[in-house]
Amino acid sequence: MRSVLFLALLLISALPASATDMPALGAGCLSCHGAGGHPALADVPVIAGQQPLYLANAIRAYRDGQRASGQALVMHEIVKDVTDADIEALANWFGAQQ
Repeated sequence: MRSVLFLALLLISALPASATDMPALGAGCLSCHGAGGHPALADVPVIAGQQPLYLANAIRAYRDGQRASGQALVMHEIVKDVTDADIEALANWFGAQQ
């Protein structure tokens, strides 16, 4: 867990100033989904510019175990403790990215 937090802080420090208004939990998203929601890996979805309602519903479904993400259930583990308020903030921020 400490290594994930360190990685998240490292990623935040490398972000351009315009990205620093991202919700605190968003740093964890960047490790897979990339800066501003544009991943480097082809099998990771682009979340930048997605409709916030779609993103919020998807994150809730991952959190609540109603949607799977790969064999390891990666997203469920990442968002299992995320609150509805945090989900809304993340969805709105990533939805506003280009």
